[in-house]
Amino acid sequence: MSESAKLPLLVEIGCEEIPARFLEDAQAGFAKSLEAGLREASLLVESGSSPESFSTPRRLLAYVPELLKTQPDKVEEILGPPVQVGLDKQGKPTRAAESFAERNGVKFKDLAKVTTAKGEYLGLKKTTRGRPALELLPGIITTAVGSLTFPKSMYWLAKAGPRFVRPIRWVLALLGEGKQAQVVALEIAGVKSGDQTYGNRSVGKDAIRVEGFEDYSKKLRLNQVEFIPGQRLEWLMYEVKELLEQSSLNVVEDKWLEQWFVNSTEWPKPLLGEFDERFLRLPREVLVTVMRDHQKYFAVEDQKGKLQPKFVAILNRADDPKGLIRQGHERVLAARFTDAEFFWDADQRISLRDRRETLEKVTYEAELGSYGEKIRRMRALASVICSVLESAGKLSGEETKDVLEAVQLCKCDLTTQMVQEFPELQGVVGGLYARAQGEKAEVADAIYDHYLPVAFEDRVPRGVVGAVVSLADKLDSVVGGFAVGHEPTGSSDPFALRRRGNGIIKVLLEHSLPLTLREVLQEAVNVLDIQWQKPQGEVFAALREFFEERLRYALETAYGLPFDTVRAALGAGWTSPLGALQRAQALEKIRGGENLAALSLAAKRIKNILAKSATASDWQPGEVDEKLLEAGPERALFEAFQAVEPEAGTLADSGQYEEALEAIAGLRPAVDDFFDHVLVMAEDPAVRQNRLRLLGKLDKLFSSIAQFAEMAGGTSNVDASTSAG
Repeated sequence: MSESAKLPLLVEIGCEEIPARFLEDAQAGFAKSLEAGLREASLLVESGSSPESFSTPRRLLAYVPELLKTQPDKVEEILGPPVQVGLDKQGKPTRAAESFAERNGVKFKDLAKVTTAKGEYLGLKKTTRGRPALELLPGIITTAVGSLTFPKSMYWLAKAGPRFVRPIRWVLALLGEGKQAQVVALEIAGVKSGDQTYGNRSVGKDAIRVEGFEDYSKKLRLNQVEFIPGQRLEWLMYEVKELLEQSSLNVVEDKWLEQWFVNSTEWPKPLLGEFDERFLRLPREVLVTVMRDHQKYFAVEDQKGKLQPKFVAILNRADDPKGLIRQGHERVLAARFTDAEFFWDADQRISLRDRRETLEKVTYEAELGSYGEKIRRMRALASVICSVLESAGKLSGEETKDVLEAVQLCKCDLTTQMVQEFPELQGVVGGLYARAQGEKAEVADAIYDHYLPVAFEDRVPRGVVGAVVSLADKLDSVVGGFAVGHEPTGSSDPFALRRRGNGIIKVLLEHSLPLTLREVLQEAVNVLDIQWQKPQGEVFAALREFFEERLRYALETAYGLPFDTVRAALGAGWTSPLGALQRAQALEKIRGGENLAALSLAAKRIKNILAKSATASDWQPGEVDEKLLEAGPERALFEAFQAVEPEAGTLADSGQYEEALEAIAGLRPAVDDFFDHVLVMAEDPAVRQNRLRLLGKLDKLFSSIAQFAEMAGGTSNVDASTSAG
């Protein structure tokens, strides 16, 4: 195909500012939908790249460097009637052949004989000429734009009209480059396409005519628009560094804020502002939250990490020649800090302890009562958790007192003016107030941390006291949510119960807490004094399934363990997340060894015999009768089992799972020898039952640490009952 048969395509959808949180998905979705349409129309060059996509708040852009100017011709072979039907004895066409030719717009002489696996047929090769890209692109582009979905979108023509995240103001669609570039004629939501785009709002409202991607790139940058998000980020952070370099200061690192700026500006320019040093008496957390979450400013610190009375705002224009924008930002921030200062001082007049009664009037959830009731449930849960951890040597009696004290105080900051104004600081403010009011450091830290982790990537509470408070809070939220019918369904989880479930698992694993979820879940169910919408047993079963799935997610995603290793480990039990993790890690360490692979096959074989070959009349679980054991492989296996079982049990009980697995894997030669030489399903019922009991004990031993049969490669097509085994 000649070079002239390939042309670049440039498409830009210009609109009012798209919210920053929607922009990345919209950019990716536009390119994906456009590529699907182009591929379906066979317009993409096979060796060419996929559409490149870019965005700014005011535009979604797709660029295809090489597009076929015309679709390839489509040649298809159409079969008609068999030769013996289409031709008479003289070789002349029958009515069937003539009808076939007429239907396909050809004459009989254009038909040919085609040999197939079913015989000889009359047929023809039909060529459909490819259509020009210029004819196909309007429908492809319009469909790509119309297929975009947003969490929130708008009608702006009529209820039956198209929806988009913001009103579309212009559509740029060009096929080709330079003087030969042609406008792809289309209309979206009443806006006709053209060869014009627009620059940054700060440089004027005049349209900019372009002749292709190169011209577009040059002219947009001259008009203060950098349309490549990665370039905007790189430029932004370089300029921020340059701005602060002379004073040896840095911005407080914040990846989320960086991305927000990239998705909120077309021409980011940092601006350094200042605030009164008196505000530095407020806690760092309060100052940074006001700057980040409310004003979208970078906080500034020195080389030692000490916060400075400065901030960096990001403009969406090249400069602030008179300093008026800087003064406006400083004025607004001073007002916000003054509010925070007032709240800090006013809140201190009432201690957290004196706020506890107020929680009785603060609703936690309509069907679950007040925060006062939640605290009482949390205290009951925390008491059970502390008792277990004290017995395991993971918690001291003094730490238990700290846990119960922190539980009593952890929600009191919800009644403060600071949290009511800055709700993202809940928990954090409680910890800061607790420390300022003379509470123990362990109690203050636990209150500060007890919402952690919010996302799976977050850190967990610093100490075990905070970990227990976090567990009690999240367990009550999850169990209460399930009890009143708020459990997640599909992709819907409006009460963030999956997030809290993930947090519970992460806290248990990262703090190595030997808790049994079954026990604490049962306590959480018991302390719920509500009108149950479902039977408690049904709710408890749903919770078990939920936490097993959360644990599976954590082991596979966060710890990177293969799915079959996780499946095998969870097959031996899920209620102790720490135990499941340790078993999975131990299993993975010895994975690939000869003994483990053979044992996986043996475990599958044993399960097949017990589940499929043997019936209830063949055996009942019980002790093996040594008198019925044959000398040789059968007795050797029994004796090997007797030696390994107590050793493996002792090792597993002490958490030495790798050593326990190695001990069990040592049974491999005896198991192989048994299956090679012993017929399990013997004719003598007593002997048959005895052998099945031996296999039952082996199955129980294997399954105590992992379901070996679940490991990949641990399957067998051998029917053990018909072989020696």
